[in-house]
Amino acid sequence: MPGLRLCLCLCAAAAVLGLSAGNRNCPDLIVDSCLCTAERAKGPGRQPVRIKVVCSGGDLVETLPPAALPNRTVSLILSNNKILWLKNVSFIGLRSLERLDLKNNLISTIEPGAFYGLSELKRLDLSNNRIGCLTPEIFVGLNSLHKLNLSGNIFSSLMYGLFSELLSLKALHFHTDSLICDCNLKWVLQWARNASVRIAEETVCIYPSTLQGLAFRNLKENQLICAGPLELPLFELIPSQRQVVFHGDRLPFQCTATYVDNTTQVHWYHNGHLLETDEESGIFVEDSIIHDCCLITRELILSSIDIDATGDWECLVNNSYGTSRKQVEIVVLETAAPYCPAERVINNKGDFSSISLRNGAEEPKAWRKCNRTGRWAEQNYSECPYSQEVTQVLHAFSEMHINGTTAPEFSRQLMAYTRGASNFADKMDIIYLAFIMEKLIGFMDEVEDLGDAIVEIASNVMLVDDHVLWMAQNEEKACTRIVQCVEHIASQMLTSNTQVISKVSLNIALEAFMIKPSSFIGMTCTAFQKISANSDRSLIRDVGSWEAVYHPDQYLNFKCNTGSISGSLLNFSTKNAVAVASVHLPQSVFSQSSALQSVDNSTCKLQFIVFRNGKLFPSTGNSSNLADDGKRRTVATPAVFAKIDGCSFGNLTSPLTIGLRHFERGIDPIAAFWDFDLLDGHGGWWGEGCHIISSSGNITTIQSTHFSNFAVLMELKTVLSFPQYPGEFLHPVVYACTAVMLLCLFASIITYIVHHSTIRISRKGWHMLLNFCFHTALTFAVFAGGINRVKYPIICQAVGVVLHYSTLSTMLWLGVTARNIYKQVTKKPQPCPNSDQPSYPKQPLLRFYLISGGVPFIICGITAATNINNYGNEGNAPYCWMAWEPSLGAFYGPVAFIVLVTCVYFLCTYVQLKRHPERKLCHSSLHYPPEDIGGLKLGGAQRYMNSASRQNGAV
Repeated sequence: MPGLRLCLCLCAAAAVLGLSAGNRNCPDLIVDSCLCTAERAKGPGRQPVRIKVVCSGGDLVETLPPAALPNRTVSLILSNNKILWLKNVSFIGLRSLERLDLKNNLISTIEPGAFYGLSELKRLDLSNNRIGCLTPEIFVGLNSLHKLNLSGNIFSSLMYGLFSELLSLKALHFHTDSLICDCNLKWVLQWARNASVRIAEETVCIYPSTLQGLAFRNLKENQLICAGPLELPLFELIPSQRQVVFHGDRLPFQCTATYVDNTTQVHWYHNGHLLETDEESGIFVEDSIIHDCCLITRELILSSIDIDATGDWECLVNNSYGTSRKQVEIVVLETAAPYCPAERVINNKGDFSSISLRNGAEEPKAWRKCNRTGRWAEQNYSECPYSQEVTQVLHAFSEMHINGTTAPEFSRQLMAYTRGASNFADKMDIIYLAFIMEKLIGFMDEVEDLGDAIVEIASNVMLVDDHVLWMAQNEEKACTRIVQCVEHIASQMLTSNTQVISKVSLNIALEAFMIKPSSFIGMTCTAFQKISANSDRSLIRDVGSWEAVYHPDQYLNFKCNTGSISGSLLNFSTKNAVAVASVHLPQSVFSQSSALQSVDNSTCKLQFIVFRNGKLFPSTGNSSNLADDGKRRTVATPAVFAKIDGCSFGNLTSPLTIGLRHFERGIDPIAAFWDFDLLDGHGGWWGEGCHIISSSGNITTIQSTHFSNFAVLMELKTVLSFPQYPGEFLHPVVYACTAVMLLCLFASIITYIVHHSTIRISRKGWHMLLNFCFHTALTFAVFAGGINRVKYPIICQAVGVVLHYSTLSTMLWLGVTARNIYKQVTKKPQPCPNSDQPSYPKQPLLRFYLISGGVPFIICGITAATNINNYGNEGNAPYCWMAWEPSLGAFYGPVAFIVLVTCVYFLCTYVQLKRHPERKLCHSSLHYPPEDIGGLKLGGAQRYMNSASRQNGAV
């Protein structure tokens, strides 16, 4: 231990001495982001101190002054800053400097002689900047330079003789994303060979395409030729998309291209005709501008567009290699022409803004057509990628080619990806999954494990939100297709070699058998789920207590027994498990009266499937003709499927018995089966041939005379029970509460109007209270009556406007009231008026009406005038209000400000009352502000006293 302490002390002392030495070596360097270190060169005798200065990753916009650096600096690191240019003699005086690192800056200009005085410099790094102009004068004075890195800049070629001043150069890097390997670089190969300079391997050609990716140093001189076709690293036309403008508009264009050599020129054309400046026509063609020695730009300005400007406008770039061109179409509209209003469309392909397009030969990826009456007609977004990553991935899955070899790995990847199905929010996610599962079914004969994957994927789909599943079913019958894929597993997997199959998952369990009708004695299959060993078994009777989490021990499973005795869910004997459903198939199902001869005269395929809930069976239409008899019932139990393939059946003489445990509380249960043929193939619940035979606690037993998917539908006992698809009315509780609120508000208004003369309240307070009650009542009434009128666009917009106005006005009247209370508290009480004192004039109340009513009117008017579509159900929202972005500035911002000011007034009032408690009594009596005295009506004894005093005065 003493030795360890001594070692730590010595290290700390060395660090302190090193830091102090570093400070001594760089006394003038005061930049916080710089670090200065010193060391002695290795060798015999006392060697000079070598100083290294690192100023990397800071915000330097220019190089450090040479005077701030020690003369003995041998290494200067200025990388990862924001240096813009290098001035002449930027490093004068640093005669010992051997390494200079300027990579990853913003350098675009280097003045001649910028490195003058660095006679000992051996390594210079200028990579990853924006250098386009390079001349031999830049490198004057670098006689000892060994390594030069120019990679990652914007130049596309190198001037002849550029490195003539670098007599000691040994290694050169000059790779760029726009490097053109042509005859203009032939001299570099010759110079490198003669001067024994090694060109880096990573310096590769980008253009022309015939040499792309080839290392420059491995090229032969005869490969570096100047010939067509012209390939430009940069060729940009702004704007590049079709322009729709009105007669008289101004429109500028800018064309920028790589400046290959001095023969490069830029020209503008309109409908094939060369353009020159024509002031009378409003056409101005500017002169070409060469910048950074590597780019050429020429502008075209249409100052006043005429109707003749319709057509193609083209930028043409040509040089000795050839020609390249880009064009943009202009559509000129008359100001009186009918056009469609700009609209914002939000869907699963993204957020689109529509503009009026009357015609056009080439259609973009996303388009809408405007008809002659100024209305939007056709639209197409099919070419656009999906905006959600999940949908993009599933779309990619659906387009993959599958065969017997790739199907196992493909299904495993899809199964793993769908474990996050609870985050799927687009109907297309479910539609693509249904399509993929239908493809996988075709390979089940070749790949045995596909059955497990299909059941697992279908189970994961049941984690998706109900409404997303409903939309997918309504659009493409996706849920029906997924269920049919699961039901198709047994018919393909059961063979003479495979007599029994069993598939388990979180939400679906499947059990199937090959059976012989002649020896069938009946069968009962019970679906169960494991529960925690320390769980109280009595809690199983509580609804929902058996809901699973994503864990293999919680998966659904089957336990089947042969025989004619029907098992009860309550008497299920498996340890630490709860039964959720059971199916009993009696022996008489194969009696001569009910079953015809089997297809192969010996065997049939019997299968049972249990679905944890009814999420894969969404009803997409009006259910008045379905099993729920017009009531709003939903599936409250697992859904159980039973079927026999290979034998033909009519109605069963002995019914199936199905036991189901509820996972929801409800009333008025009814037994039903899923009919795939209802509602034009979308399917629906139907009650024919099904009936309930008993119900005990949370277990219901039903019987059916045919095979299908069975469940119990109930009217759920919830405070807010919404349908599976958007309804037309709000919950009755909303209307009841609104009616009570309106009754109270209008009772207050009528009371204050009728009994104004007997209620002690100031004139201001009376007006403020009535207006606050009226606008609050208006807000409640419009909300309850119109918030969900999304089917009527005009009414929906009107509701949005009125709600916007009434809410803002309510908040402003509340704020004005708070201000009035504060004014009363802070004013000194006035003595009672008498004949010797003049009465105070009434102050007008118009200013309060202008603030509380006028300000909301102005805000609503500006919002509606900007775009009336800001109101309504923007973005297919299920309510009538405002679009999100406009509401930030037009509603939430003002309301937040009003609430803040109101709270400040109330806080100040509270502080005043705390400081001056005597004002509580004063202001609770008849001491009103002077301007309100004229508005008070004195009653009772006070009126009598005033009358008596007047009589005494008369006497």
